[in-house]
Amino acid sequence: MIQTLQVYKSISTDPYRNLAIEEYLLDSVKKNCCILYLWQNKNTVVIGKNQNGWKECRTELLKEEGGLLARRLSGGGAVFHDLGNLNFTFLVNTEDYDVDRQLTVIQNACHLLGIDARRSGRNDLLCMERKFSGNAFYKTKEKCYHHGTLLLHADTEKMSRYLNPSAAKLKAKGVDSVRSRVLNLCEVKPDLTVDAMMSALIQSFAAVYGGEPMG
Repeated sequence: MIQTLQVYKSISTDPYRNLAIEEYLLDSVKKNCCILYLWQNKNTVVIGKNQNGWKECRTELLKEEGGLLARRLSGGGAVFHDLGNLNFTFLVNTEDYDVDRQLTVIQNACHLLGIDARRSGRNDLLCMERKFSGNAFYKTKEKCYHHGTLLLHADTEKMSRYLNPSAAKLKAKGVDSVRSRVLNLCEVKPDLTVDAMMSALIQSFAAVYGGEPMG
């Protein structure tokens, strides 16, 4: 049972540092505690643990334009991170792992900002039938984390240039670009900032878990 809430905000935009912090928090999270970790990476493609970076990403273009390629512990697909994207991670012990509750924090934070967010069948979050948040998961015997992205004002042009959609996605989506399938929340709320989203997430975190987070 969750009794303690903690919030960590990274001041780095280095994906290797941020992913290392995430792993450290997973290793160190105590029983009956839930950590909400908020972080951003600058111009990075992050691939899942079993993915081939050269297949999922146009690596040479990414490198030429000063971007970075990183691998995370969780599965799932390749994602593009920039400073228009906010990442979140929930870290808990296995007995307290509750994806529904964790997604409720994200969904309710959006509602606090006047954004009509709903869940899809694959643990994605949609607004106006377009995806603005994808989620991935990692479990050990004793610890778990659930992390995801929130597109606020990300550079979708770079996203579509760097990422190679799979053959299955191309077949399913036809000629639709990445940009047509995703949504920046600033399209719904033009004055939305990263700080405002962070504040809403922390407020929702406290309300859903019924406690006061420690910074």
